[in-house]
Order: sequence, then C-alpha cells, then structure tokens
Amino acid sequence: MQEVTIKKDSSIKLEDQMFEFLNPKFIFVPIRKGFKLKVRDNEYVYKNDIIAMDSHGHAMYSSVSGRVLGLKEMPFYKEGMISSLVVENDFKESIRVRKSAKKYINSYTKKELLRVLSDTSLQYKDTYISEKVSSKCKTILINGVENEPYFGNKSYIFKDNLDELLETIDLLGTCMKASDILLVVKNNEEKLIGELVSLLGTYPNIKLKLVNDAYPNGMAEVLKKKFSSDETIVFDIVEIGLIFETIKREIPVTEKVITITGDAVNPKGVVKVKLGVLLSEVFVTKFNFTEEQVDVYMNGMLSGNLVNSLKVIVDLNVDGVLVMKHTEQEIEKCIKCGLCSKNCPMGLNPKYVYDHDGRVKKEYYDKCIGCGLCNYLCPSNIDLRKIMNGSDKR
Repeated sequence: MQEVTIKKDSSIKLEDQMFEFLNPKFIFVPIRKGFKLKVRDNEYVYKNDIIAMDSHGHAMYSSVSGRVLGLKEMPFYKEGMISSLVVENDFKESIRVRKSAKKYINSYTKKELLRVLSDTSLQYKDTYISEKVSSKCKTILINGVENEPYFGNKSYIFKDNLDELLETIDLLGTCMKASDILLVVKNNEEKLIGELVSLLGTYPNIKLKLVNDAYPNGMAEVLKKKFSSDETIVFDIVEIGLIFETIKREIPVTEKVITITGDAVNPKGVVKVKLGVLLSEVFVTKFNFTEEQVDVYMNGMLSGNLVNSLKVIVDLNVDGVLVMKHTEQEIEKCIKCGLCSKNCPMGLNPKYVYDHDGRVKKEYYDKCIGCGLCNYLCPSNIDLRKIMNGSDKR
C-alpha cells in the first residue's frame, strides 16, 4: 500500500473556538430491536434517565430533561428509519441525582471499570466498550489521527484534555494488562507532539508513534498493519474521551462533538451537540449554505457518503458533515490504470471484484474497509467503493 496525500483547499479552515448547540427542541432516542420502553407517553423524564433496555441490560438514555411525546419513525445515518421516542426538551437539564467527580480515576480496578462501562451501556461505533475492555490483548493502539482531511473532532478533544486522556489510556493499559500502549498521531502536529512529549514521562507505558499526514492513516485497520502484532485492540481517541467522561462521574454519555465544514458553508467548525438531536436543527441554528447548489457528505468525502438531506439523528456514528460546492462528474469506462489496486490498503483489486454471476466476491465484501481511496484516485470517476461494499450489482 502506498500513502496518498489528499489535495486540500487551504481556504477551508475551522474556527479556533468550539461551537455548542446543547438546547435542541426535541431529542429522538432510537428504540432498536430487542429494546423495551421504560417510560410512558406524557411522562416526565430527567436527563440521564433510562428510556429503554434490552434483555442484556443495555440501556438507552435521555440526553435532556422533559416530557415524553411518543414514538416516531426517524432517520439514522447507518441504519435508516428507526422507531424513536420523542422527548420535548424543557431546557432545565434536570437530573435525579447529581454525582460528584471522582478525584483519581486511576484508582479504578478492572472490575469497577467494567461495572461503570456496563451500567452506563457506553458504546462507540456500535460496539459496547465494556466488551473491548474485558478482552485480552498484548497491545493497545490509540488512534489519534483524524481520518477525514477537513474534520477536526480529534484535534479539539486533544486540545484541553491531554492529562485526562493520558490518565484514561494508562488506566486501560493497567486493567487490560497490555504489554504495549501505542498512541498514534500525525507527524505534522508539532504543538500536540510537544505537549505529549512533555507529559509522557509521567506515563512510561505509553509510547508515541507518528504517521505521515496521508490517507488512509486514520483508519484503525491501517494503523494495526503499520504498528501492531497479534492480539491488538484499537481505541479511538474520541472513544477514550467518552470513557473518561463516563467514569469520572459514573454517568452515561449524552453529548458528542461533530465537524461541520466545507467550501460551501459558514461558519466552519467543531460543534458539541446532544445525542439524539436532529442534525438539520443544529445546522439551521448555527450554519448557512453559501452556494445555491451543494454536495453534502455525511462523515466526509472519502469514507463518508453523499446524502440528499440533513434530516438525520446524531448518534455515535455521526462524525460530521462536509458541504462542498456542487460539481458534475462524468463516469467513464475503466481505463485499467491500476491505481485502485496499487493503493488499496487491504490489497484488493476492484477490477476483479465480481464473480461469474455478477455478484461481489465474498472475500472483497469482507475485507473492504470502506476508506474510499479507490474512488478518490479513479480517473474515470467510477464509484468503486459502492461496488466493493456490495451495494451495487453489475
């Protein structure tokens, strides 16, 4: 695999200050298959109250206090329409019991850590974090590399939380009995690298690793191939931030940061929002299109998807939105240049993706990580990523 430097528009720069949108009119809590409601219509719920629970004890929480209005089908980025409980925000942020912050999180035992992660049903990218922490591993790899070129979620998480993040990483290493802890960041993050070097003396088990500012170095599968051996578990730095927020006060996560940027939107920045908020409400309250015709990419242009609506509920699968001036791209016949196979991080060759029946071969569907590098490099503008993930049939 060859690293690819993505051409960036230097005019697309994020605001220095993080925005906040923590007062949505409504939040929508997905009631997925296997979950049973724990509240009734017109019932008053407090922030952090359990809304639904499954037979394994996994819970869904309210990110605001307010009145339950009932169920409504709502769109989610990866899952489509899901029946969701609507909570009308009363803007009071009322909580049943306020818990004091734990002074030293490194005093947690593994049993205590797993209890808190399990009790709060903390997830990241559809995986319960307690399951990862309970696994055995030799190496913990911390992904601190922003994947999408214009996004800044990780930079803002690093910005004012380095001590807390390192403390949490160190705790995970101790609890999981890892032999190595590798923290990976880009080699052009000079300020961050300097701060890390000055702090890592306090955490001798954490080793700093650097990668080029190239794509797709922000993907977990790529970093594992670069640095790790067998029995490696990857945690994203966003995930580490969520773990810290959870165990510091033993409360569920109710907020997250997303990026809204591009050459056809103003302002451009990272914004903290409530989980369950409608993305379009965030957008119309804080941001504006600067062009009549735009292309909107959910989760970025490379590993994300072109969408036709911002009517999507923000959950932990939403990292942000890239809004670009509309461009027309004519799809041409494959010229067999080989760029897609030469640069695929998983060693796949899209030219041979189909079997004799015109279906995507299973090994391609299983191995493709959806980085979108083949699409970016294709001179014929063929949607190879769509083909590789099995959503397009010849």
